[in-house]
Amino acid sequence: MKKVLIGLFSVYVLTACQTTAIDSSELGDEAGLSTQYSEGKVSGKTAADINTQLGAGYIANGRYDRALIKLSKAIRQDPDHALAHNYLGVLFSRLERPEKANIQFQKSIQLSPGDSTILNNYALFLCEQKKFDKAQRVFKKVINNPLYINRAGAYQSAAWCALENHDLQASEKLYKQAVAMEPDLPRSLLGLAKINYKKGNYKYAWRYFERFDKNMAPDADALWLGINILNKLDYPDKNKLSSYKLLLKSKFPDTDETKWLYQGKQEY
Repeated sequence: MKKVLIGLFSVYVLTACQTTAIDSSELGDEAGLSTQYSEGKVSGKTAADINTQLGAGYIANGRYDRALIKLSKAIRQDPDHALAHNYLGVLFSRLERPEKANIQFQKSIQLSPGDSTILNNYALFLCEQKKFDKAQRVFKKVINNPLYINRAGAYQSAAWCALENHDLQASEKLYKQAVAMEPDLPRSLLGLAKINYKKGNYKYAWRYFERFDKNMAPDADALWLGINILNKLDYPDKNKLSSYKLLLKSKFPDTDETKWLYQGKQEY
């Protein structure tokens, strides 16, 4: 669960300051930023924005120590910076410190109650804490915002949360709504492949998985799903099956999925 959740959070972590995604090449350019601050070329508010963006980027790249430094600095520069508090919530969630995460999420919502990026991350946090009903109520607020730039991602997040709650019907409906808005949304295609596999609709599961495979490099979990779908088909692509098995063994040798492959486990 944690691995998938990190991926969902990252979509929004990179939507720093509402709509601007930062490039990884910008990370760590602290010398230039320090010069700007010392020369007074950047206002306190703008400096907080920049440190919030950098902190979000560090989270997305797994550099949590640097993220904490940058986000803490942003809040010192602007104690009421809602996104900085929100990303601190994401950070503490990743560090498995839910009490601190909740404090930061509540602060960010208090400061900017209508921000859909903030609400989406909070809903994901609630889902992680297995507060599924409350999470879906928050997701509904995000989805119902017609001006939100990433509504497809919000549908996807809500679908993932429903799947975590073993509600296949709700999850499938939400994933389909996400794909209707963005047909090549990889995690939604993978989610639909999982749901159809669980329902025994192996042909449909494979169709969705093929579309996913064209848009995103599969991790161990996805490879294991692909292997199991192919094993259920009457006429599987044996070359593809062998390729997935080889890729799983070579790229993810220490995962549970590779252990299951060696053990001859047959189910996803």
